[in-house]
Amino acid sequence: IAPALRIRPSTIHPSDTANQIYRAYADDSDAFIISWGGGHEPGPCLKSKDMRHAFEQCTEMEPGDSSMIFFNVTHIGPDVPEAATVTIEAYNEESGAVFAALPVTLQKPESYPDGAIRFEETAVNTWQPKGNMLAQYDPRWWPKDVTYVSAGELPLSIERQDTTLIIKWQGETSATITDDTKPSILDMDGVAFELFHFDEWHIALRVWFFWLDAKVGGGFFIGRHEVPDAERFDMLIRRADGYVTLACTDLHWREVWGEATSSPLKATLGLGREAKLKLAEEEMGKLFDTWKGEKQLDHDRIYNPMRFIERLAEERGKEQAGIQRAKGTEAHLPMLHNVEQRYEEGKPPRMTSSDVRLG
Repeated sequence: IAPALRIRPSTIHPSDTANQIYRAYADDSDAFIISWGGGHEPGPCLKSKDMRHAFEQCTEMEPGDSSMIFFNVTHIGPDVPEAATVTIEAYNEESGAVFAALPVTLQKPESYPDGAIRFEETAVNTWQPKGNMLAQYDPRWWPKDVTYVSAGELPLSIERQDTTLIIKWQGETSATITDDTKPSILDMDGVAFELFHFDEWHIALRVWFFWLDAKVGGGFFIGRHEVPDAERFDMLIRRADGYVTLACTDLHWREVWGEATSSPLKATLGLGREAKLKLAEEEMGKLFDTWKGEKQLDHDRIYNPMRFIERLAEERGKEQAGIQRAKGTEAHLPMLHNVEQRYEEGKPPRMTSSDVRLG
């Protein structure tokens, strides 16, 4: 049996460590920031077990064990390097001994077009997509080979007003995301945007929030196993009128989708992990039993909800105007205030994935 090990990239800047900023870099390039979640400052566990349905604790590896470990790779700067190397190390946190090291090559895709969409700050606190080629939607937990299509018209802008991001389509508000932490994560370069082609009716906007700096929230999260972490919202914006028809976020290692019931979409971030789960228990009702171990309500296999979401998106995309309220039994999603999930009593929720750590 191997000891409880952690895993992380080897290149970490001493200044980040001194300032309690938890991130790493490629060995040979500062164009990529590598981060991780779960509140594991020293790096993710090579194998973990859940604690109180909210946190993870490292545990020993046994012969034949395997696990899924996720890192976020964020590109910064104007140019994408042709290649970069990230050395991943498995080490003992107590002794610092490295048990294994694996160099991983980040390779620029051959199909990466010169006109790939990227967001640029076009005015103070205002960002707009620039370029003419849009990547096909890439699910966070089930990545695909990315292909590109013509972007078409994109009258999209993102504005910051105080502690709120306002997403606009043709000048009208489609969604707002408000940060309740002080100081705000919006002040700490912890935000990133991605834009995708979803289907003939929608684009998909993904907004990332990276909780890497222990000073966010005035140090509230220090010692609470909340930093580092990442939070994201995906929203399907209907090209015809700018309505957000469906949206998703992540809740304790599950991707959770819902249908918007009004416009604009309203989201909030900055809740701690235990607070999120408490809110989920209050607002999702029976669906929360999935997280409490009610296996009859959980998926009995690896489940990716994208096929179901694609069918719903086609329905919503073909609507002529306005938002249609979800029909049937519904559960309100935490952090997404006017988004509801439809489900059938006694069955696993089709708009929620299985535990993504299983594959």
